[in-house]
Amino acid sequence: MPFTVGELRTLLAEHHKAGDTSRALELDGGRAGWAEVFRPLFPDGLLRATDCETDPETLSLHGLALTTLSTEPARVRVAFADDGGPEITGVSLHAGLPTLVPVSTLVQGLGVGWEVSALPTAATVRQVEMRQQDGVFVLSGTGGSCAVTVVGHEGAGRLLLARCDGWQVLCADRDVPRRQLSPLVGAVGLDGVVPDADLPGGTWLTVPRVETSAGAGRQKAPEGHASRSGGWAATSCGSAFGGGADPVMIPVRGARRSAEVDARRRDGLGRPLPLLKEAGVGAAPGSSAGGSGPWRGVYAVAVGDGFVVVAPGALGHRQAHRFRLSGPRGPVATGLSFPDFGDLVDGEHVTVTYDKPPLYVSGGLAAKKAEPPYALVAGGVLIVDTKSFSGSAVAAAYLPTSGNRASFFAFGALTADKGIGPPAFQVRGVAGGMGWRSNLRLPSVEELADFPFLQALDDPTAIGAGPDGSADPLAVLDTLATGAEPWITPAGGGEDPLWITAGLGFTIAERLDGRAMLVLQTGQDLTFALLGIAGMRFPKEPGRRRYANVELGLEAVLKPRAGELTLAAQLTPNSFLLDENCRLRGGVAFKTWFGPSTHKGDFVVTLGGYHRNYKRPDHYPTVPRLGFDWDLSGKVTVSGEAYFALTPAAVMAGGGLDVRFSSGALHAWLTARVDALIQWKPFYFDVGLHVSVGVQARIKIWFVKITITVEVGVALRVWGPPTGGEARIKLWFVSFTIGFGRGRDADTHALDWPGFRTMLPPRENTLRLLPLTGLLPEAPGADGTRGADAAWQVATSGFSFATDSAMPITEVYLAAGGGSAVETGSRVDIRPMDRRGLTSVHRVWITLEGETVDLQDWARTASTTSVPKALWGSGDDDPLDGGDELVGGQLTGIALASPATPDYGHDTGYIGEDAIAFDPIAPDGTQPLDPSAPPAGPSPDRPGGVIEAIVQTVNAPAQRDARGQLAEALEGFGVGLGALDSDLSAYARAAETAFTAEPMLLNA
Repeated sequence: MPFTVGELRTLLAEHHKAGDTSRALELDGGRAGWAEVFRPLFPDGLLRATDCETDPETLSLHGLALTTLSTEPARVRVAFADDGGPEITGVSLHAGLPTLVPVSTLVQGLGVGWEVSALPTAATVRQVEMRQQDGVFVLSGTGGSCAVTVVGHEGAGRLLLARCDGWQVLCADRDVPRRQLSPLVGAVGLDGVVPDADLPGGTWLTVPRVETSAGAGRQKAPEGHASRSGGWAATSCGSAFGGGADPVMIPVRGARRSAEVDARRRDGLGRPLPLLKEAGVGAAPGSSAGGSGPWRGVYAVAVGDGFVVVAPGALGHRQAHRFRLSGPRGPVATGLSFPDFGDLVDGEHVTVTYDKPPLYVSGGLAAKKAEPPYALVAGGVLIVDTKSFSGSAVAAAYLPTSGNRASFFAFGALTADKGIGPPAFQVRGVAGGMGWRSNLRLPSVEELADFPFLQALDDPTAIGAGPDGSADPLAVLDTLATGAEPWITPAGGGEDPLWITAGLGFTIAERLDGRAMLVLQTGQDLTFALLGIAGMRFPKEPGRRRYANVELGLEAVLKPRAGELTLAAQLTPNSFLLDENCRLRGGVAFKTWFGPSTHKGDFVVTLGGYHRNYKRPDHYPTVPRLGFDWDLSGKVTVSGEAYFALTPAAVMAGGGLDVRFSSGALHAWLTARVDALIQWKPFYFDVGLHVSVGVQARIKIWFVKITITVEVGVALRVWGPPTGGEARIKLWFVSFTIGFGRGRDADTHALDWPGFRTMLPPRENTLRLLPLTGLLPEAPGADGTRGADAAWQVATSGFSFATDSAMPITEVYLAAGGGSAVETGSRVDIRPMDRRGLTSVHRVWITLEGETVDLQDWARTASTTSVPKALWGSGDDDPLDGGDELVGGQLTGIALASPATPDYGHDTGYIGEDAIAFDPIAPDGTQPLDPSAPPAGPSPDRPGGVIEAIVQTVNAPAQRDARGQLAEALEGFGVGLGALDSDLSAYARAAETAFTAEPMLLNA
């Protein structure tokens, strides 16, 4: 029986009189008749308030209470109303939530109690208020980015109105006739928001009416669910609603239902297969019941902070010629002019679509926040379809904060329904892209099927299209540029990396379908990659039962700066043989390390992984077992697997077979497995075999269920040489082991030096002498060749060379004998010889014209590298222990450079007269002149001041005039002088330095 006013006042007075605010106050909304107010916020409709204060006079209370919307207490206030009589006529409840709550959380099943289509996740509220009076229930939410109102009336159903900046949604839990809308609309003042017509049940996006560019008049709202396929043009949502004519109402599409499965049909991994439906059974194409299936009419889809309004879904079912625009902008008429996208901010997007068969074009722009030092990432997508070919292009730019540079990437793909070229090789698609100041994350071989750039070679819309085929720019950013593991990220710091991709989709001999893409990425991690997926189906014709489908992901990656080369291939989950329930799996890989890598010299080849007891080094690739899983009848499953691996230390191989039967309480199994490890130089093998057969049954005796298991198994392990092994036998509840032959540690199998010498490279490659700088080209001998042992011709200005040894070195000496070590390395272990702590000596010396050159003054640099543990390891570790297969930091050579030669410069400098005054001539030679002959002719003298006279007069005005008059006179006599330089100022300046001494003069 509901509370009366007196009972409620007494309850509140007792709590108030106690004066203990920490004491909890409980109100059962179900008993009091207020369940519709209390149940949406409080579990089971029970309000349990702490830190509570009550007021018996005003019939109110306020305190803290846990709600269904948050794990933290909310501040609540409850007030009751009466009309002076004994009964409570109304109640209102206000809750201030500790955190923002999405409207969708408040509405779906909590604050409303009926199923509605998805609402934008960014729409939130913080204040919730509910009241009930005179049969009318009202819930309102405010304080966040959105405002929501729910109103219910007995016999008239319930309405929901959610408003946010840019959109408004109206929801009804049933079809509401026009005559029943008045009690609901009038209760909360929704006049002008709800159309003056019958309201179909469902969720509707209300849009102000906008005249179309063609002047087609006002758009009409649908008369019911069947009107969802109507052809009215869709517009974007504005923030001004109400007033004037009724708004246009666009249905909001909810989430798709999960595909129904048949528990009786399972694949090879035990997963239920999709339910098979006969023709004509199930929802009709285009049905929108329950939010599943494609929508063929105009509809709205909730995104992060609003709605995207789109028109017909399937590209092959387009309707009238029209543009449509959607996004957070204000109302824009859909005409033939391209819209103004304006300045996008975080989370906003704009799309535009042109649809006139056979041409379909859809494009859009979007923006989202980016991680520092970038402020925003803006992306766009363009989709084109002509029925004969289709294509897409996506691009995005990272807009930096002040003082940084932008980052950019773009990608496009084009495919044709029919391949281009002869049947032997047909091209079905092409793609290409690039990024500047951008990093592209390469997919692992397991991720190839999900790599968007490869997907685009089959379907260009795989990157930038929404569920209906129209452009979805936010999906582009979410798929490529944002998220936990984005494919593309902007470069940081001062890097300027560039990546380029080029792809091809093809069909070979009308049987093999493939997609391949080349990738080049520069920067610190220089990468060359070839990525691809290839597959075959038999038979390929549609409609026929397939007996085989093999699809393989391929990857080849070269990183020169990191010193890595990787080749890998792996079967995709789409692969099967003979039956769709016989699934194929597994992969192969080859990887080697070279150059600058810390694992230089290491390599691995694996098909299907490694020995089950092998501890894989971290830098080795992870490869799944080659095998199959076959569910024969739902009760019998057969699985098989195999593997092979080759490392510098050993080779390993093995496989297994597993057959299982399961029916109710009875289970049976047969398992067989073999694993082999082979080590060479010295040769050694270790092979294990295991077979087990068992049955298990659960039976009930009286009231007790017991499980009985019977298993018979044999495990055999053989090793050698010398040959030995052990057999382990298991019979139900007893097991025992039988050993035979020699023990595992009976012989070390050590090699002697001649045997180990065969494992080293040829003699000419065991120790090499390599010129580095200063080597001169040499003249060939008389026969046109140069001997291998001929001496090097080197430059006198400087020379350097290096030594390289295939064996680790302990000590380096720069002398043919004796002396002290100039470089030292670690002691040498030879694993095949079972020798440890040896000393390896390396001597370097040079002879010049029969004499030894002192190399102590030569600059030297020690060379270190990693060597195979299989040759130079200690032999203490088990090959199955994995770890690094190399011994690092081993001294393997030395580089020497000759001392620097003096720098004589590039000119002779000043040469005085005394240096060239005479050349001595041997007295016994024939003299060209008579040494006793007297001087002839006038004697020159050196008066001095000649250089100064030249400087002062060569460009003086009087001399210039005289030269000019002389030139005119000569030209008058017909002498061609050509171009003359009247300005001799440069000569005047040069005269000061051109002479090394005062000129000698002769009288004229």
